[in-house]
Amino acid sequence: MGQFLKRHALTGLGVAMVLHKLILGRGLVRTIVLTPLGVPTIVAGVMFTYLFGSAGYLNEILHRLGAIDTPIDWLAGDWRSLGVILTAELWKVTPLVTLIMLAGLESVPESALEAAAVDGAGAWRRFWYVTLPLLRPSLITAVVLRATDAFRIFELPLILTGKSVPVLGTFAYSEYYEYYNPFTSAAAASLLLGMVTLCVVGYLFLIARRQGEAS
Repeated sequence: MGQFLKRHALTGLGVAMVLHKLILGRGLVRTIVLTPLGVPTIVAGVMFTYLFGSAGYLNEILHRLGAIDTPIDWLAGDWRSLGVILTAELWKVTPLVTLIMLAGLESVPESALEAAAVDGAGAWRRFWYVTLPLLRPSLITAVVLRATDAFRIFELPLILTGKSVPVLGTFAYSEYYEYYNPFTSAAAASLLLGMVTLCVVGYLFLIARRQGEAS
């Protein structure tokens, strides 16, 4: 989970830096990049089903390229299904991280970057010693939001794989509505989900506070 959040934050930061430096067609490119935010999660799940299903576009492309002879069931419930869920989640929510990072980048004063350049700092040193420390509040906000959002993931795994890749949200749903265990396993899964979310968010806030005091 920690590695996923870090990669998600880095991906959003990279896209935000490209958008921040872009001059030609900036408005159009930003609109395209941020479009997944407006796509309902159910629609996104159906889109990725068409892409990664056994009769989907990915298998068709691989077959025409001669990479496979028989269709691959990407949503069968194994590690490939987990990769599809992570890809769909990354596509759906990365624009939110990008938006937060873009706001942080645009709030970095140009005078600080110019002063560092006058002192002889190259592009990498300006980013590492000036831009990144000033982006710390945005980074913390993005990681905390993504941590809480990642634990409440529900629609995407349910649409893409059903119960083949159970997460706590879909497990609690199945136990409550399908197996009629509202006061046993469904309640335990819901309580565990809430406790884990609170612990992770509290831990992230503690790290952010310590880093703020150290700086």
